[in-house]
Amino acid sequence: MILWVSCLSVHAQQEIQFDRISFEEAKVKARESNKLIFFDAYTSWCAPCKWMENNVFNRVEIATFYNDHFINTKFDCEAGEGISLARQYEIKSFPTYLFLDGDGTLVYRTQSRMEAAEFLAEAKRAIDPNYQLPVLDARYTSGDRDPTFLLRYIFGMGKADPDRAKQATADLDNIADPSFLKSRDGWEAIYQLARSTDDKYGKFFFDNIAYFRTVAPKEAFEEKQTQLLRYAMYGYIRNKNEKQFNETLQHFSNNEDMEMKMDAAMFEVEWVGAHGTDDEFVVLTEKLRKGLLKQEAEKLSFIARRYAGKISGRPESDKVMEQCYTLAKQAVNLDPNSYSNQGTFAEICISMKRKSEAIAAAEAARALAELETSKIQKIADDMVARAKNL
Repeated sequence: MILWVSCLSVHAQQEIQFDRISFEEAKVKARESNKLIFFDAYTSWCAPCKWMENNVFNRVEIATFYNDHFINTKFDCEAGEGISLARQYEIKSFPTYLFLDGDGTLVYRTQSRMEAAEFLAEAKRAIDPNYQLPVLDARYTSGDRDPTFLLRYIFGMGKADPDRAKQATADLDNIADPSFLKSRDGWEAIYQLARSTDDKYGKFFFDNIAYFRTVAPKEAFEEKQTQLLRYAMYGYIRNKNEKQFNETLQHFSNNEDMEMKMDAAMFEVEWVGAHGTDDEFVVLTEKLRKGLLKQEAEKLSFIARRYAGKISGRPESDKVMEQCYTLAKQAVNLDPNSYSNQGTFAEICISMKRKSEAIAAAEAARALAELETSKIQKIADDMVARAKNL
């Protein structure tokens, strides 16, 4: 009996233990235990929510920390009490994670799928007064404009109240002269706030890239450089800046990281799709589907969806459509259980009037749509009807 109880205790620490109680009961329990409430806001159709459950919530280090420090609750925001709670806390994307005190006051907020290390870091911030929203707001309201504090305020409010974060960013902009931007806090501002090569922080980063290469942590420097270059590439494509495009492409294609090489491939497709001939598009995507993207169903389906329809802005072409059909079919063969893959293939087959394949793919997509929203289900119903009416 002792061994059996011990095994149960070990198992309990292998996944987050959610209390199946009402929100009011959770608040009472939080007050009695002097703990925060961890509120997992999800929906039944949310794929990132399921990914978190299967890949993060069941990690030992995650389970131990969350079970020790929080009253763990979860609510389907499209059912029961979850509907009113989603409205109360303005939850509009999933998953959203709230950390609340025993009165239901929001203490910390975050969202989206994330790896275990970041999910644990978010929990640690939630219990750190330096990151708790009521504390941050009180300091900001009192007039504190210390740059280190402003960065924390922007970080926290960016997920909870973007308007306040925007105002604090304007306050920081007034402080961020060149001497500041070359300080430790300045690097943190660049790392946190630079979004493009055109904004204040991104431009200063690239204007002084040799300096930051020597003073910034290597991993953080490379992450920020790559993020900003990704943004820049779309500008080069949009403006047909071939020289800059080809030079920057080397940053991705010459990298040993396979994801970076795939980024390079997708940028090449974007360039040819925007500026190349039909033959160039076919040659490039044929090479990729047999090589680097051979097993990449999601990327193949994306290319097919983008260039078979009107999204890309290219004139309609039988040659390009035929190639998109080939790409989409390969994606379905690689991953037939993807709604996106089946839906893309069905739409292409409908456009090409391939009735039998269109019906099969549309019906497969409709079956997979049972796990999606009612809006997606209606789209799938319409797709099946159009396929059958060919």
